[in-house]
Amino acid sequence: MTDADLLQALRDCFDPVSKRNIVEARLVQSHALAFDTEAPGQGIRGVPSRYIAKLSILSPSSDDTLNAQLEAQIANRLAGLEAISGTEIKMLPPLFPMLR
Repeated sequence: MTDADLLQALRDCFDPVSKRNIVEARLVQSHALAFDTEAPGQGIRGVPSRYIAKLSILSPSSDDTLNAQLEAQIANRLAGLEAISGTEIKMLPPLFPMLR
């Protein structure tokens, strides 16, 4: 699992306001993969490494319902990746609340 793999998976998540994927819409402000030392099987030879995806996402709207919808969409998409054991999402306030 690489940062590029993570960003590729996030391209399947769409901003509910603009209907563009969150990578192209530049809502992903930061992303990182942290090795999960407590994932089942860690330390056992032959068991692949698992990671926690840590994301800072620019909120597409000041509407809490839309932001929760996006957060759930991201968590569900990343839960489908075998190498991801968990996701931590920090939603950042929108830069221009009136324009979104």
